[in-house]
Amino acid sequence: MSREQILLDFVPEALDLVQDSENVILDIEKILEDGGDYDEFAINNLFRFFHTIKGSSGLLKLETIVKVTHEAETLLDILRKETILPRPEACQILLSVCDRLKKLFQEIETLKSDPIMEEESLFLIEQVKQEIRFLNSEPVSVVFKKKAAFEVFEDTVEPEPIEANNTLPVEFVADKVNVIEKEISIPSDKSLSQVKKEIKVSNEKLDLLMDIMGELVIAESNVTQHSAIKQIKNDSFGQSLNRLRKIVLDLQEVVLSTRMIPISPVFQRMSRLVRDLQKKTSKKISLHIEGDETQIDKSVVDLIADPIIHIIRNSVDHGIESTEERRLSGKSESGNIYLSARQSVNEVWILIRDDGRGLDRDRIVSKAKENGLFSGDPNSLTDKEVFLMIFAPGLSTAKEITSISGRGVGMDIVRQNIEKLSGKIEIQSKKGQGTTFILRIPLTLGIMEGTIIRIGNSFFTIQTIELKEFVNLRDKTAIPLEAGKTVYDVRGKFIPIFNINQILNHREHLKYDEKDPLMVIIEYDQKLLGIKVDAVIGNQNVVIKPLQGKMEEARDVSGFTILGSGNVSLILDVKSIFQKLQGQY
Repeated sequence: MSREQILLDFVPEALDLVQDSENVILDIEKILEDGGDYDEFAINNLFRFFHTIKGSSGLLKLETIVKVTHEAETLLDILRKETILPRPEACQILLSVCDRLKKLFQEIETLKSDPIMEEESLFLIEQVKQEIRFLNSEPVSVVFKKKAAFEVFEDTVEPEPIEANNTLPVEFVADKVNVIEKEISIPSDKSLSQVKKEIKVSNEKLDLLMDIMGELVIAESNVTQHSAIKQIKNDSFGQSLNRLRKIVLDLQEVVLSTRMIPISPVFQRMSRLVRDLQKKTSKKISLHIEGDETQIDKSVVDLIADPIIHIIRNSVDHGIESTEERRLSGKSESGNIYLSARQSVNEVWILIRDDGRGLDRDRIVSKAKENGLFSGDPNSLTDKEVFLMIFAPGLSTAKEITSISGRGVGMDIVRQNIEKLSGKIEIQSKKGQGTTFILRIPLTLGIMEGTIIRIGNSFFTIQTIELKEFVNLRDKTAIPLEAGKTVYDVRGKFIPIFNINQILNHREHLKYDEKDPLMVIIEYDQKLLGIKVDAVIGNQNVVIKPLQGKMEEARDVSGFTILGSGNVSLILDVKSIFQKLQGQY
């Protein structure tokens, strides 16, 4: 394996260790805030994380990483030997070390080599050294003169001599690296036998496995649903088919599970975000996390962080009141943000709730009118419809722009990112009590629960969560409007109806059966419209296949799937359809 490939494999593991370090530092800060005592486990863990990063980086000749972590490790070694917690200033310095390491490892991933020692790294090293000098000047630490517990490569910074009574056993690795091993306490309930063995698999291999699994699902359906097979009346053969179907479904579940990872890494990042934001805003805020063990598709996890970040930034900046304002309103001085996740059928629900001032309906409507987004009677709008206006580009109810938010851009980004994931957003808010954002995200992007409809001899699939209801048109009378538009009265709501030819601009019009006409009502952004169909085939999990060639540019269609009958079914892009038809109803 080449050195470049080894570096690329090392970076994700190193970044995980940096994130673990950051989480421990935040825990230590919380101990300091609560006036707690020295936490041996936390300090030893933190030392171990930096020790591991430094050792592995030394083996790979990443000298800049070694020099940065060397001083941080020295600082932590003092703390654990003297059994003292770092002061708040030291916690901030260690967090800055984590931030710097993240940037350095990102550079390594790009350059595939050791990054140069820049001024920022040198400045940070000096800050750590100052903290070390401070600790050494304190009475509790005067007796401790050890400067380093680790040495790598002859051309690195030479550590100061270690006192004889502190000498540690030395192990020579490949005659090149001198590693000084020191025993670190590990909780008794976590023996090596309890640690799960894991192997890393590339995303490309997982994607290929998913594609093959999709083909197998389609092939199984083609066989079991084939008309010739259905004519065979044999109990033993039928049992074999059922067993085949069960094995394929079990295999599909296992393959899907290989792509599932806990959402905890994303949630853990928010602890640091809230910590930094409350310092910027001088507010007291507590973050409460629940359900971070909930699992979601690996590709979804990478895309969900930004929307959560933008929502939390707005909650901190505009939702949570100042300490004085909360006191006057009878609330606790410390604001609360609750971040939770739970699985619901084929979706993951992520909830971000704060106990702040809530959304101001009147102010949102006023801003929407100023921006030309709304001109009618605001009393005709529900709270949900008004709250969704905050996702409009450029709309912000903030009284002033801050370094955190207020330009009306962040929430628009939230909406775009959630739509890329084929997800939905809901908002609940009460003035003076707080706001809840509910992000409904598909478990996986490769397979979705779809509803199959038939029009003539053609089949189409609509994501089930985008369907409102089915309406039989046999006993309903169409209400004609100008310009050939038509609506139906469905329990007092007038639903515009379109046929598939209007939606997809077919060159050759699809012919409807007209025997027993149906309308499927689809929903997007609190708006409804109907599509005329001949039949609803049913719901099933479908494998999403991307359009290729000239079809890639097709609008109103997001992909296709192959049904058990062997027929191709186009997957309708509901968002695109609404955007296209919004001027026609």
